[in-house]
Amino acid sequence: MKKKTLHPIMIALLALFVLLQAFCLTAFGAETVEVYIPAGTETEIVNQILTETLLPDSEDTLEWEYECVGKENRGLLTNTAWGSVGGFESTTKKYFVTHTYIHPALADNADGEYQVRTGEKKFTIRKAAKHTVDFELLRNQEIPLIYDEDGTLNVEETKEEIFTRVFSASNAEFITCDDVTIQYYGKPESGAVGNLGKDWVALDGEKVNLLTYPAIPAGKQKIRISWDGDEEYSGFEKETDVIMTEREQMKFNLKEAPYEAGLVFDHDQNIDYTATAKAIYEAVVESTEPEVDFDEFAVKYNADLSGLIENFKPLDDESLVTKKFGTGSWKIRISWGGSGDYAPGSVTVEVTVTDNRINSKVVLKSETSFTYNKDVEAVKQAVLDNVIDWENSELPERDTLSVDDFTFSYNARLSLLDGLSSELGDSFADKFLNGEGIRDDVPFEGKNYELGGKVLGSFPQIGAGVQKIKVTFKGNSEYRASEEAEGSVTINKANVKVSVNSASRYVSESVKGRELVSTDPEDHFNLYIIYAGITSNVTTGVYLELPEQYTSNSTVIKIVDKALESINQPTLTEMLQNGITVGELRRLLNTSEVIDVLEKIGVDTGALEQVIKVINKLPSIADNLRISIGAPNHAGIYSVTAVTDNKNYNTGVGAGALVLKADKAKLVWNQSIGKKISAADAAAADFGAHLEIGGERVDDQSSVSVLYSGFTSKWRAYSSTTTPPTEPGRYTMTVVVLGGNYLASPINRSFQITK
Repeated sequence: MKKKTLHPIMIALLALFVLLQAFCLTAFGAETVEVYIPAGTETEIVNQILTETLLPDSEDTLEWEYECVGKENRGLLTNTAWGSVGGFESTTKKYFVTHTYIHPALADNADGEYQVRTGEKKFTIRKAAKHTVDFELLRNQEIPLIYDEDGTLNVEETKEEIFTRVFSASNAEFITCDDVTIQYYGKPESGAVGNLGKDWVALDGEKVNLLTYPAIPAGKQKIRISWDGDEEYSGFEKETDVIMTEREQMKFNLKEAPYEAGLVFDHDQNIDYTATAKAIYEAVVESTEPEVDFDEFAVKYNADLSGLIENFKPLDDESLVTKKFGTGSWKIRISWGGSGDYAPGSVTVEVTVTDNRINSKVVLKSETSFTYNKDVEAVKQAVLDNVIDWENSELPERDTLSVDDFTFSYNARLSLLDGLSSELGDSFADKFLNGEGIRDDVPFEGKNYELGGKVLGSFPQIGAGVQKIKVTFKGNSEYRASEEAEGSVTINKANVKVSVNSASRYVSESVKGRELVSTDPEDHFNLYIIYAGITSNVTTGVYLELPEQYTSNSTVIKIVDKALESINQPTLTEMLQNGITVGELRRLLNTSEVIDVLEKIGVDTGALEQVIKVINKLPSIADNLRISIGAPNHAGIYSVTAVTDNKNYNTGVGAGALVLKADKAKLVWNQSIGKKISAADAAAADFGAHLEIGGERVDDQSSVSVLYSGFTSKWRAYSSTTTPPTEPGRYTMTVVVLGGNYLASPINRSFQITK
């Protein structure tokens, strides 16, 4: 068969194959020749390749056969036979059964050694679908690790350096560093035991199977270079050993041990960890080569609770399972992350960390006083200005400090509680009456006492009187916190201005004297309000409205009752129900036992004395005049005097007036009787009238008065204010409202009683 004329591209490809195969023929000898036959090559081309490779002197393209293993269609039996390189079938007969085998084309068969023949000539070839790259990896090459200026491994440049120094190929100039993958046989940062855990990973490290591998380190390393191949060449994967070299090592020049550094604090007495780290660095390091700014160093301490293992953490570590940094002896590690020219470096030393701040001391003056102010901050400022002995105290400069730099407390007594069970209430009553009570050191602002989330009572804000106080300097960046300084101070009562706003209201409108009273300064005051005046019935009326705590606080009422009962005086409960005479009140407040008891339970007896003074000044006041407890509820004109009760203020008094107007009502006949009514019906009739407001009968009809007048049929005159007439005659009746709490127009009617 004559050689066919081929496409120019195919001719060029075949020429390349022939040159390579001629090289292989020379290299391997006559026994085995490597022949490159791409998969899917047509039979005619395969014959041409074999002819030109094995019999290059032949002028014709020869027909070739090869020996291969064929499989039966069902794939159970095989048969080795010779046949066309383009593929063929063979048969065998066994036990009268013919078996047919399929033999694939040489181009489609697996790469490997085959026997081929043409005529009487037989050859052994090594068939390959693609060329094999002829290369080698040089061993034990020294290769520098290349870093960026921030000390981070420059993976691309390091990879280029490895490829350039290690990869050597005679027929693969077309393969570049970008075409290959380079890995190293790395050890994970933790979790490895011997070689267990080692794996092939990227040069810059990576996470594989939950293990974290670092970037390739300096030293002898095993690397692997792999290539996936292309249409002409098979890929490859090969390993070698290299020696990765590190940059020049940073050098630490240390000061002479032992090392000691002071904690640095901010103004709020919190540790300034950054400044403290710098203080430690400066106490340990004389210099470094190269010189590096402190900001590039990491200063860490061994935070392991036992100290037996190393667990270095930043100084501000807040983990619950580590030891918190502070004063004491610590293992400190100072480290640097490296740069493009220098490798990372670190040094570990023992450092004693101390609090080098100045010891502070607060000294309080004795026998000092100032006036009460409801603003707690103003009281604290008064302590700073008047009570602290600045000359003998060890503190920062006065003008650099404020009340926020100190803590203030005083020995307080628990206020009376409300809402307690009777058993607890009796217990507290006994304690208060015995002059005891619950005391505690609390902030100047006071402190609430809670039970089950409910505020039952409180330690009050610091007030007037002789107070035992404690003052502590909190400390700052230069001074340690001081110990508590104890002392006494007298807080004088402040003055209060009391104003009573005069008002005019209807009886039906609720009257609460505290709504008419204002104070300067505004604060919480218990108010005793005395009303005195003339009612619409032209009678004298005196009322005493007590502070709310004596009318609504069950525990206070219980304690006061118990105190008064013990000295055979009317109880508060009885006074609230029945009132009290002027004489009884005078005697009550002039009894030393009563005064003593009231003062023990916190009642301002000075305010009560002022109440008596106000009552004594009222005109026509007799001892037997009964004082009603509460606000007035009868129409009339009253003077209103308010007396303040607050242990922090001098008793204040203010006066005003209150007019209680009768409510507007309407008189309505109880029964309509017409113009005439028989004597029998008159005897059973209801001639009266009643007061109504808005169509509703009012409860109090005491102010309704009636006048019956007229003449009987026998011309006898008739007049009565109580009994209606029943005898025959002609009469007129008039109904009016006299005094009381209601105002209504009179009504009248005329009628005749017949037989």
